[in-house]
Amino acid sequence: MNTFKVSHLAVAASEDKQYLGLISEDDIAEFSPKMPVMETDCLQMLSVNEEKHILEVLDIVSSWHISLLPVVDLKGRYIGGVTYKTIIERMAEETSASIKGGIIEIETETKNFSPALITGISENNSLKVMSLLTRPKDRETMRAIIKLNGQDTTSVIQGLERRGYNVKNVYQGDSKYSDLLEERYNALLSYMNV
Repeated sequence: MNTFKVSHLAVAASEDKQYLGLISEDDIAEFSPKMPVMETDCLQMLSVNEEKHILEVLDIVSSWHISLLPVVDLKGRYIGGVTYKTIIERMAEETSASIKGGIIEIETETKNFSPALITGISENNSLKVMSLLTRPKDRETMRAIIKLNGQDTTSVIQGLERRGYNVKNVYQGDSKYSDLLEERYNALLSYMNV
């Protein structure tokens, strides 16, 4: 656990690697060192198969507050684990976090939200949407974070506002945003390596 900076371990049978469950550091601390793990009632049957998408993995890890999610094959054999560090790195790739560019946070009525319109406005202003993250604020309102491949987002902002989108925040991708992002990323990596 110290080596991999996790507070959970996968338990598997030694002979056939059959996955038996997930145990936490807190559970290990509470039972006798002479007691076999299988004789405890601490094992959680949390796992995913190797076909799961990273968003499904993220949902399980965040819902269950676990630091390691075991991965099993179709026969239930343990083949590895996904840590929260791996998830963060993969989500950074999936959301184009490392690409320099502007970020625009918008809000609009759900019925007016259109990814095609947002992409069109961006492309009409010579920028590409690198990622578009959305979530409902409430029943009638949608929030979105638009990551663009360029730093000058002024014309895109004006186009969005003309179409009724409420621009909540803008990060131009210049040194202010890049420094903040890099500082937070480095702080997160430092924290995970403690």
